[in-house]
Amino acid sequence: LLFFLWAAGRQKASGKEKALIVLGAGLHGEEVSDTLARRLDVAFAFWQQNPEVLLVVSGGQGADEAVSEAAAMARYLEQKGVPEGQILKEDRSSTTEENFAFSLALLEQNGVSPSSPIAFATNRFHCFRAGRVAADTGFEQALALPATLSPEMVLPCYFREGLAFLYYEAKKLSPF
Repeated sequence: LLFFLWAAGRQKASGKEKALIVLGAGLHGEEVSDTLARRLDVAFAFWQQNPEVLLVVSGGQGADEAVSEAAAMARYLEQKGVPEGQILKEDRSSTTEENFAFSLALLEQNGVSPSSPIAFATNRFHCFRAGRVAADTGFEQALALPATLSPEMVLPCYFREGLAFLYYEAKKLSPF
């Protein structure tokens, strides 16, 4: 828990980024979850300070979701005042690895190269692994924009993230 807290604050977004990828986190029907709303609120605040940044909302549609996470996220940001044309929707991903891989392809189609500085919005517990995944995907300068969690989600999320990090690293070592 302490390691993930420490790691999340090491390299925060500076405002010089060309794009901001908001990583998906589940829906309740067509509505964003509290965890996802916190990511979107951090992204919105960043956009208000850096209105030229291109926003990418990244998340597919789970079996229990009425729409893709990307569609719900875009709607949430548009309702807050972000112009539709400033939001790119990546709506196929179901993992952090896919979030970054599919977002990278979308950004390249829109003139943002892997060497351009980008930021990613996720909750603090997820920043360390997400940064590793971004680098492994090809982003050369990816910095975190950490969001908070509701108090009742802290222990379950950090515990799950510890296991997810170990799985991710073990998978990279596997010859299969």
